[in-house]
Amino acid sequence: MGMQQTSLQLADLTTEVQTQDAVSGPIQELTFSEKVAIAVQAVKAQVLAGRHLSVAWSGGKDSSVLLSLVLMAYRELIDEGVSVPTLHVCHSDTKIENPVVKAYNSLMIKQIESYSQESGIPIRIWIASPGLSNDYLVSVIGGRTIMSVGSNAKCSMMMKVEPLNKLKRQLRKAIAAEAGMKPKEVEIVSIIGTRFDESAARNRAMTERGESATDAVDAMDDGQLVLSPIAHFSTMEVFEFIGYVRSEKIKTYDRWDNLVELYRDANNGDCMVNAYIANREQARTPCSARTGCWGCLRISSDTSANSFLNHEDGKYEWLRPLVELREFMKRMHFNPKARAWVARDVSEDGYIQIIPNAYSPSYTKALLQAILSIQAREEDEARKLGIAPRFELLTLKQVMAIELNWGRYGYQKPWTAMRIWNDVYRHGKRYKLPDVESIPVYTEKDVSFRARIPFADGQYNSPYSGLRNIDAEMANAEDLMVARDGRLLTRCETGDEYDIDDEGLELFMEFELDRVLTAERLNDAPSAAVHYLLVLPFAPK
Repeated sequence: MGMQQTSLQLADLTTEVQTQDAVSGPIQELTFSEKVAIAVQAVKAQVLAGRHLSVAWSGGKDSSVLLSLVLMAYRELIDEGVSVPTLHVCHSDTKIENPVVKAYNSLMIKQIESYSQESGIPIRIWIASPGLSNDYLVSVIGGRTIMSVGSNAKCSMMMKVEPLNKLKRQLRKAIAAEAGMKPKEVEIVSIIGTRFDESAARNRAMTERGESATDAVDAMDDGQLVLSPIAHFSTMEVFEFIGYVRSEKIKTYDRWDNLVELYRDANNGDCMVNAYIANREQARTPCSARTGCWGCLRISSDTSANSFLNHEDGKYEWLRPLVELREFMKRMHFNPKARAWVARDVSEDGYIQIIPNAYSPSYTKALLQAILSIQAREEDEARKLGIAPRFELLTLKQVMAIELNWGRYGYQKPWTAMRIWNDVYRHGKRYKLPDVESIPVYTEKDVSFRARIPFADGQYNSPYSGLRNIDAEMANAEDLMVARDGRLLTRCETGDEYDIDDEGLELFMEFELDRVLTAERLNDAPSAAVHYLLVLPFAPK
């Protein structure tokens, strides 16, 4: 089946498309070619209706087929003389993706951009990534949260849902600015790759939402239109489409040889079709990622990562430190000694909870030492091989964010995170993970204790609690404001999210780091680092 054959079928199928029940389950009587034609026609109809399209692309087989069908529709519209709007491709980067998958997705993004230039299809790629406020590793190491296990989906909310929601708002504003309209006037259709055939649970959910392969519907009851063009594709038909692309009978942004190889390597050498038929295809993680994040604890075993390690020629042996790190974090998760047992917030009645909902200062410090050491070893090895490092776990900005979190929550002495970075990167110090088998096994019962105790005393809410800067006060240089209840507070900007200025961080590393690591100061409280950074002339305001 070539593209021309698909186009010829569209006119004959239009009537049938309009009369199909979109949510009644797979349409068995339609052939593969007909389903492709219907999907292309459905996408074209949205563009002709004056709507803007946003494609959810993860890089997996379903989303790759989905994007290719949208590109087929755009090519046909251009050939018909239609002026098409920019196609927006939305991708999610959690910052802890499996490095093999991340590398593949980065390559495909370049391929999509090149294809846009070659084909004349206007494409803009958007990448949703969590900011420092929702950065998973920063929050875990910084003492804000613990890792998600089992059915806990907090990690997905932090790394995917909230960044994608923010991206959607940015996308709407960008389209409105380009079209000279108000954001609320812009009609956007999100093109998604859900399929009834994926599972019984997915079928039920799609049916309840009213998802359709032919019509854009408000499936989430939030006013945002959704179209599911491959809703009635079977898994074998997805494979068939991939086969047509690889045999060059369907042209798209890539031949997908790397896609097929990725699935094969993630399934112990079985091709994706054989793995599916034998029911051995990589099991989906709870967040429905293809191979998941390298540090995911929501699954008992990361079978894809183990499959990579078992590759016959050892091509993925460099992943072993990440697999070992995950096992260490998994073993320590329920360890009572690895938890901070006193909550950070005091209630209005002066009570505080005894609840182990964060990791302990000693464990978070050990985590940072281990992670930076693993990263530094990978950089050392990459230099020997003459290649770019195959993964980066924490950027310098993330390390500084951990420093700020530790200061905010009183976790470590000031500059502990930056001192660890300095030891690893400037002095060549390396920390090793302990033998996992030597660590006792604990379960959720070992950290299930909960209580409330009185906490507030005569000094609670005193003039020098919170973010007050003792050094600045002694120099009569503290910038204060008076709250409505009469309390003195440090004057500073606040918001729901925060960031670290790139240029400011660069200047700090060049001119300030050595001085703060060696200076003797009157104030050695954990918050001293936070105060120091807030008063620097190049600190973000």
